[in-house]
Amino acid sequence: MNNGDLPQGIEFITQEGGIKEYRLANGLKVLLVENRVAPVVTLMVLYRVGSRNEATGHTGATHILEHMMFKGTPTFNKANNTQIAASLQRIGAEFNATTWYDRTNYFETVPSDKLEFAIKLESDRMRHSFIADADRQSEMTVVRNELERGQNDPGGVLDEAVYATAFREHPYHHPTIGWRSDVEGVPTERLKEFYNTYYHPDNTTVILVGDFAEDEALGLVKQYFGVYPAATEPIPQVYTDEPPQQGERRLVIRRAGELAIVQMAWRAPAALGQTGVLSNEALAERARNAPADNDIYPLVLLAQILTNGITSRLYQALVEKQLAVDVFANCDQHRDPGLFNIVATVAPDVEPAAVENTILAELERLAKDGVDDSEVAKVQQQIIAMEAFSRDGTSNVAMQLSESEAVADWRFYQNYTDNIRRVTAAEVQRVAQKYFVEESRTVGHFLPKNSGGEEAVALPMAALQAAPPAENNYRLFTAPTRRRSPRGVQFYDEPVAAAPQPVTFASRINRTQLASGATLLLLENHATPTVALRGTMRAGSLFQPLSQFGVASLTAQMLERGTLKRDKLAIAGALESVGAALDFSTSQFALSFSGRALTQDLPMVLATLAEMLREPVFPADELEKLKQQTTAALKEQSTQTRYRAQQRFAELTYAPGNPFYMPPTQQLVESINAITVADLRQFYETQYGGRSLILSLAGDVDANAVQTQCAELFAGFEGPANIEINVEDPPCLTETRREIVQINDKANIDVLLSAPVQLRRHSPDYYAATLGNSALGESTLSSRLGLKVRDEEGLTYGIGSRFQSPGFASGPWFIIVSLNPQNIERAIDSALKVLREYLRDGIRPDELADQKSAATGSAKVALATNRGLAASMLGMEFNELGLDHVDLYPERINAVTVEEVNAAIRKHFNPDALTIVMAGDLSDAKTV
Repeated sequence: MNNGDLPQGIEFITQEGGIKEYRLANGLKVLLVENRVAPVVTLMVLYRVGSRNEATGHTGATHILEHMMFKGTPTFNKANNTQIAASLQRIGAEFNATTWYDRTNYFETVPSDKLEFAIKLESDRMRHSFIADADRQSEMTVVRNELERGQNDPGGVLDEAVYATAFREHPYHHPTIGWRSDVEGVPTERLKEFYNTYYHPDNTTVILVGDFAEDEALGLVKQYFGVYPAATEPIPQVYTDEPPQQGERRLVIRRAGELAIVQMAWRAPAALGQTGVLSNEALAERARNAPADNDIYPLVLLAQILTNGITSRLYQALVEKQLAVDVFANCDQHRDPGLFNIVATVAPDVEPAAVENTILAELERLAKDGVDDSEVAKVQQQIIAMEAFSRDGTSNVAMQLSESEAVADWRFYQNYTDNIRRVTAAEVQRVAQKYFVEESRTVGHFLPKNSGGEEAVALPMAALQAAPPAENNYRLFTAPTRRRSPRGVQFYDEPVAAAPQPVTFASRINRTQLASGATLLLLENHATPTVALRGTMRAGSLFQPLSQFGVASLTAQMLERGTLKRDKLAIAGALESVGAALDFSTSQFALSFSGRALTQDLPMVLATLAEMLREPVFPADELEKLKQQTTAALKEQSTQTRYRAQQRFAELTYAPGNPFYMPPTQQLVESINAITVADLRQFYETQYGGRSLILSLAGDVDANAVQTQCAELFAGFEGPANIEINVEDPPCLTETRREIVQINDKANIDVLLSAPVQLRRHSPDYYAATLGNSALGESTLSSRLGLKVRDEEGLTYGIGSRFQSPGFASGPWFIIVSLNPQNIERAIDSALKVLREYLRDGIRPDELADQKSAATGSAKVALATNRGLAASMLGMEFNELGLDHVDLYPERINAVTVEEVNAAIRKHFNPDALTIVMAGDLSDAKTV
């Protein structure tokens, strides 16, 4: 594009691979990626400030400020009923904000016609956020609770300690969430100073991905962001280099837990290969002219070779040999030099030293003997496939661009595939020899003490009612943990032209009933060369014998461990070699499976799925390995406060035959250990077959070809007929009861306040009840519970309410809240007060209108990816809603009245008949 064609004050910089870069006169960087596949757009605002810009005394300031940026501006605030979170939820946005070492970002995916609103909101909080002392005081306790939640996780505690030990001088030493005393003590004026130092257009990149017109989008960015001047003072830069390490460093963490963890870390270069801190100017120049030699790429491949998939080296050396429950490796790709981590969860009765020695032996063998060309080719293909899958959805693209901008610039990911393809086996061996040396190694061990978990204690009925913790869709978080955050690859092709859209969603679905009885759902979406697959079969825990808890889950997981044609390694090798995946799990009612494939690999993936479903052999040695891994994971899970609260409620409320019953951990472990191959085969023969199979695919598919192949693959696979789901609802409680589950060394408490309800997916008041619950507690940032207990009182990082799985049976309704032990009674009182007022006064008409808008808007956003499309089709079919459900959903939602919502909430929410379970270390807490 010619600069002469642009509005004054906007400069076109460059274009490559569908990404266009512009610059505003005030220094704001703008990246545009047009994609008209779905009527949604993602706005990402990246600020180049993270925990690397902090120092002792104000660590965690970036993260607290991220929270404060949701507190409001003169335009968006509680007094005007235009709170930031509520305003975004009202339009059905998916939104969040994250802080990490090198950046802070704020983002939302919205319907295309709401783009101007999103830009207006984000530009407003860039320079007009309140940063008020009263907000800081309440939000400090919220952040402290978030910190305490992190301290409940042994892996997170160990990771924090390893980084603090490995980095002595560079600010990567500090955890992003900050040290506790700094979180508690940082003054508001310090946060204002931080805000006024870094939140300026010349320290920001605005990223737009999705369905927008370029000229209009640029005009809106200039209109709202262009009014701010650049910073009047230079943005402070980090210049502290970490000195070379001169010997191995070791640390041990001893806390309550069940399984030991070994973490080993070595020095690694920065994302662009540099080994020291660069100025902004030097980094920008290096990004524009990236060096040909960059050790980060062979190190990324090396991490994949070591732990990505069943065929990987350390999986075979540790998990297959039953030395570890799991293992993963990750190479940091930060702005400044980071670490290469290997983390293994040690199997029960195994010494951590044995795991550490095995890792070192495998690394020594790799450095001495190198790797095969085939290993390199396999992981290269995995990364290339990962890149294609990560283009499924505007938010994924925007997030990867954001990460790239934080550590280098967008060219880092734009050129990633070519750089990965160039890596040779010799380079992988070279970096193994160069980096895996003792003098740059930091080793941490988490050694569990006796967890001290006790039997639940029944307490006298209290007139109080607590708020149990619940997941929420809009949770602020510190950043993805290293254990789960992919340092993935992203590339972008030219924008896809808008395709003619059918009149209805239902008309896009090709539904076929196969001769075996299976239902096949197909939706063609040729935006990316990928396919998402989802499926179910009626083989969930509801159908397992009462004496065999876990048999449904074990049967599902054993599908991956060998067939009549191939063993586990051969199956895994075929999938992993092309970056495809098939995963199996179970819920109360169904075996569920999901998969992904590049277009050219779909026939192989479908054939593999059919082979696993039709021809499992349940090898005895694999069952023993699976049982060991499962029981180890269950023991570790038994130390998690939320799980224990939910388990105790379910044990008290539901009979063993009910799908929502959860047995005590020890009973579950004993049951799993007693299960035999014959038990698995019996369950398989009883439940598996095409008559209850639903297979849903969305993406770059040829519907006719897939229909033909699936008809052949599943011919004769009828299985049992008439697998009915028939569950009686348990009686409702008549009074409140309290329970404590003591788990030592858990600074954060989860409190669950729950009751069985009689709400199913086809209940006449389903929509009224779910809309009523949304207003009460769907969002921890904008619901009644969130605004009172979290926002106003600052008692918790997360609170919410929800119905659990109302489908063919009625599950529980609950409120869930995480807390410091000293805040339990205040939070219970506060949550119950909110609930009572809600039932007394009912939902307001404007509240209901907001929830309707949120529901219809978020339904549109959910269809923006192949995964979302496949999941939506599957849900409609499984729940017998009809293929026109998506088309009729807005009408059904908008038909709900205030009177219907009020009747539903008063029917299902009874504050005087709840089970309150508190799980965690309550030894010093005062509870009634």
